[in-house]
Amino acid sequence: MKPLDENVYKFLMPLFFSGVAFFLSFYFCILGVSLYLYSLPIYAFLLLISLFLFYQTDKNLHEFMKNGITTFTHYTFYHRCIGIYLMLSFVLFGVSIAYIPFYYNGGFVFVWYCAPMSILCFISFIQSQKRIKRLKKTLEHNGHPENMDQLKL
Repeated sequence: MKPLDENVYKFLMPLFFSGVAFFLSFYFCILGVSLYLYSLPIYAFLLLISLFLFYQTDKNLHEFMKNGITTFTHYTFYHRCIGIYLMLSFVLFGVSIAYIPFYYNGGFVFVWYCAPMSILCFISFIQSQKRIKRLKKTLEHNGHPENMDQLKL
């Protein structure tokens, strides 16, 4: 079993650079420069790296949960992930819907990059929500009264 590492920033760094590439693609599209065709794959690649790192951390934390090791920091990790991936899923879904009217004028690229990534982020949101419910039940069952007032979801 790997050492316990639940650092949110491990997968937030590629997510940040993914967002930078995504907004650069908007800027290039507004300028009418076809460079957005090159920045969107960079955005998608960095987002996939971020999702991969999240699932590696999730897999590691799940092994600890199987062995009965649960802490309140696991709960806070998943709580942060819920907010990040829910917001990202809605933003990407909104962008893919917003570009449907411009589908034949270059919007198809945004639709076909943003819609699948929105679904992947929503799946990560659901995974985090499942884990947080399980952690909440475990923490309630083990009797951690000092942390019960912080378990709001």
